[in-house]
Amino acid sequence: MRLLLAIALAGCQPDDASPGDPLGPWPTEPHTLATFCPSLPYPELVTTCRVQAAADLGRAGESDAAWAVCASVPAGTWYEECHFRAGEELGRAGATLPALRHCREAGWFGRNCLTHAGWNLPADPELGPDTPPATLATAAEELDAGVQQALAGAADGLPGEGRDIVLARYGYNVFVGRGRATPEAARLDGAVGAALRTGFAIEAARLLPEPSVEAILDVWRGETPPPEGPPLPPGSRMGRYAQRVLAPGERGAPFAPTFGGGARLIGVSPEEDVTIAALEALFWREDTAAEAFLPWVDDPRERVRWTAARLVRLAPPETLDLPAVLTRIAETHPDENVRWQARNGLENRTWEPPPRPGAHPGAP
Repeated sequence: MRLLLAIALAGCQPDDASPGDPLGPWPTEPHTLATFCPSLPYPELVTTCRVQAAADLGRAGESDAAWAVCASVPAGTWYEECHFRAGEELGRAGATLPALRHCREAGWFGRNCLTHAGWNLPADPELGPDTPPATLATAAEELDAGVQQALAGAADGLPGEGRDIVLARYGYNVFVGRGRATPEAARLDGAVGAALRTGFAIEAARLLPEPSVEAILDVWRGETPPPEGPPLPPGSRMGRYAQRVLAPGERGAPFAPTFGGGARLIGVSPEEDVTIAALEALFWREDTAAEAFLPWVDDPRERVRWTAARLVRLAPPETLDLPAVLTRIAETHPDENVRWQARNGLENRTWEPPPRPGAHPGAP
């Protein structure tokens, strides 16, 4: 749309157009582009050009220069988009905290900006599965303080959401693709412990020769040695995920973001929480069928069975007559949340085809 606008407006110019002719090539160097923008003949083109310049400066990691360009854009939608474009490009460049400063100014676009910036938090090569848990906890606290400062004053719950996303990504970075699932850090309490358990469970499920919830729990408890294997190269740390749909009874329950825009419930204890994380990690593996989750639908812990019920309806079966199973659960299970998940699966046939949304924007 913007390109069509530029072409349409440019077509109205006289033949002796100025050096700011939009039909001519715009400068590709971002500082030069920012200087070029005011020479364009129409205010709309100047604004579009400045938004592009801010995005290009963000891609180059130059947050302050992008901020100065956006300051020249009139208040309103274009100003917010300018900061959104700068923020998402800074995020892709690995400049997470400067990116979040721009997300704070992105208005309606703020949540998308947070997602793009937060999930691109680069992994710290000094922080991994064998780092002492106290060191990982301190690093998480310092990161959280930076996020709070970057998002200070943002509206509509963005500060809390940004903190959750960045912390979730931090736990993912510590473990996923590192080639070892050492459990000590995954035993920490609080939000950082939940984030680390998510990453631990995914890596354990990837490395175990026969992954299961029980096998992941055995590693977490120290009953079996941590699994090891080859690290993953950058760009290959993807798995299956799905957007979360809350059952009515889950509203208000604590949750942690998961990769791709989903969320998982947080257990009432570390042991319960790592069980939930293990169920989610098995779903992350695209070859895990509905049969793996079905036994946990009757777990005595409500958040465990709620998680299992959701994953049963999302994962394709191997030999299970899934419609019949979901019908039975929807009609007879004593937990209304479990029945709701089964009904949702029947109404929407959520297991057909298998969920495979593809790479999340900016995926590592």
